[in-house]
Amino acid sequence: MAAITEDLMNELRKTTDIKSFFDKHEKEFIKETPSSFLNYMIVGKNITPSEAAKASGVGEYVYKILNGTRTPSRNILIAVAFGIKLDLEETQLLLRISKFAILDSRDKRDSIIIYGLVNGLTIFETDEILDKNDMVTINKLN
Repeated sequence: MAAITEDLMNELRKTTDIKSFFDKHEKEFIKETPSSFLNYMIVGKNITPSEAAKASGVGEYVYKILNGTRTPSRNILIAVAFGIKLDLEETQLLLRISKFAILDSRDKRDSIIIYGLVNGLTIFETDEILDKNDMVTINKLN
């Protein structure tokens, strides 16, 4: 059974042997890459890379992310998440895999992004709300 992050953290705080901790929890560590996760989600969502490229607003850059030749920024990953129609939990996992901060509802900009994801808005609709609230858009269209 998979350990939850809080349980791992508690155990890590108490461990006296990091090697034993690693050995015990080898299956719990994130091994996924952003490109492998996104490729998996594209297949699962039954969309094409070209559809994801168009819907994300980042165009051909999507292909470089999917083949692992480019390391995208947090904003680009969020745009691609919209393009692939990831839900909030899937987007949070993508950000964690990519070692970026997850979306935080206590941050106004992140709250708008969360709102867009939860309500099935497009990246363009979400960017419009961000712009109307004088916040940096995801695709920086201002």
